[in-house]
This record gives sequence, C-alpha cells and structure tokens, in this order.
Amino acid sequence: MTASVQSMVASTYVRDIAASRAFYELLGFTENSSGKAATSAWSSLHHGAHWVLLASTSPPLAIPRLPLLFYFFVDDVDAVVKDLGAAGVRAEHMGYPPHALGGELKVLDPDGNTVLLGQTQPSESQVRVDDDASPRFSLLKEAAALVAARGGASTACQVPRQDGAPCGQPAEVKLADAAGHAVWACLDHAHEILLSVSGAFIASQDDGGIAHFLARRRG
Repeated sequence: MTASVQSMVASTYVRDIAASRAFYELLGFTENSSGKAATSAWSSLHHGAHWVLLASTSPPLAIPRLPLLFYFFVDDVDAVVKDLGAAGVRAEHMGYPPHALGGELKVLDPDGNTVLLGQTQPSESQVRVDDDASPRFSLLKEAAALVAARGGASTACQVPRQDGAPCGQPAEVKLADAAGHAVWACLDHAHEILLSVSGAFIASQDDGGIAHFLARRRG
C-alpha cells in the first residue's frame, strides 16, 4: 500500500519573524502557534487548510533571494491589491496568464523574495484590461532579473532559430533538464523550451550541479 499525503506545510527561513508574520497576515493567514529560543524562532500560520511555517536563526542565515518563494491562488486579486496598498505594500499586476485568467500579482516579501498571487477565473464584476506588454511568463522574468543583477550572461542565446540560424539575442536565463544538459537562452526560446520539453527547469547560473559536487568529492 502506498502512503498518501494528507497535508503539506510550506516553510521558509526569514530574517525577521514579526515583519514576515505581518506580511502573510495581509494575505489572510493567522498565527496558530509560535516559539522562541536563544538562537531561533518560529511562527506557524494558517489560512483554512493551508499552512506556512516561518523560521529564523540568530545570527541570521545567509539566504539568497529567490526568483519565486510562494504562489498563492486567491479568490479576488482586486481585494488583495486593496489590502496590500492600505498597508503600504506595492503589488505589480503581471497580466492574465492561462493559469490566472482573473489576473496575477507580484509582491515582494520582507526578505525581497517574489510572491505571486493568481486568480484562476475572472469575477463577473471584474473589468479586464488586456495588455500585450504584460509579462508572459513571470517566473522566467524573475530568473532573468537575477541573472542581470549578477552581471548578465557572458554568451548569446545558444538556441538556434527553427531554420537553424543563430538566434542572435542576448542570453537571459539558464535552463537544464534531468539528463544533465544545460543551455543559455533568451526569454522567447526559454519559454518555448519550458512549454515543449518535459523535465526542463530553470537552473542556477552558479551551481555546477552533480558534476561539480563529484569533482569536489574526488578532489
């Protein structure tokens, strides 16, 4: 008999428990329990059947910013924008991707990580404004922004066009797959790969993967 998952708790390390708790309370979460020791603290928050566990250490861990921390589906993005705005938290509208036809928002948590909020279907009272300039793939944009912040890629897009000619566009994000292949691509080709190649994922530009791990172990 295969065991089945009954629930899941999303967890993240933060630098300031109080600030992060206040942020997630804006999204409807309520603290259920908490604890504190000499060098650590934690706060468990819930929203219905959904749980988020915040943890911190002293001294703080050196935690890099992530392209995406959490993705929450909400029933009313307009109401979320209003609540966040009242608390001084800026929310950026990311358009209407297929998985969030009611709209998608991007906000930054207190540690600077991206949190995306999506509404799966538009509300009857919602006025949709189509914007062709809206990002087509939010997570790719976030990954590309991190690469750019570190100085950008040192190569052009390594994915040829359909006619075999070089792409010619600057590389913006690195992709990899379970077979160990990696490629630097522009956003258009990265979007095409993620949609058509099973098992492709956004890779870190710094991590050498298993090969790097084995090389260190042998060396």
